[in-house]
Amino acid sequence: MNVRHWALMVIAAVLVPSLAHAQAADAGVTDLTKAPPGAIMAGDIVEALAVPRGTQFNPAAPPQVRLPIYFEFNSATPTPEAQALLEKVGEALQSPDLGSFYFLVEGHTDDVGSEDYNDSLSIARAQAVAGYLGGKGVAGERLRPMGKGESRPVAPNTSEEGRQRNRRVDFVNLGQNP
Repeated sequence: MNVRHWALMVIAAVLVPSLAHAQAADAGVTDLTKAPPGAIMAGDIVEALAVPRGTQFNPAAPPQVRLPIYFEFNSATPTPEAQALLEKVGEALQSPDLGSFYFLVEGHTDDVGSEDYNDSLSIARAQAVAGYLGGKGVAGERLRPMGKGESRPVAPNTSEEGRQRNRRVDFVNLGQNP
């Protein structure tokens, strides 16, 4: 075996598991972050988070939706567009298809600032969204806020547009008995 062949085998051994992990991490994810918030309907959210009737809930790849629920820089207050979308999220979570499920509310940040600060800010964002939905009638015990900080970007943090897409909240269906 020559050095070039050996090097390619090493690179493949490193990259293939990483790609498999990345694909597994996104299994069951519906990414609506590029859609205009006003175009997303409650039914779209239900469809993304529901477990189809007759199928078993898969905890290894739970239904998850990334929504354009954005925040201003350095803030845990949802933008006005995000608040309008949260009205639809509240409607979806109280629908017959989702009314018996629990949800992880994941807060995310861009990479500006320290990792510790972004961890705290992401938790505050998740709590703000859970509180907002609680005020709209979603039972608080069905929502589990969690901060992910800057660890899971969906866009490069090299432009304002990319950083804005990373300042978001995702919803993960935890099943009926988390």
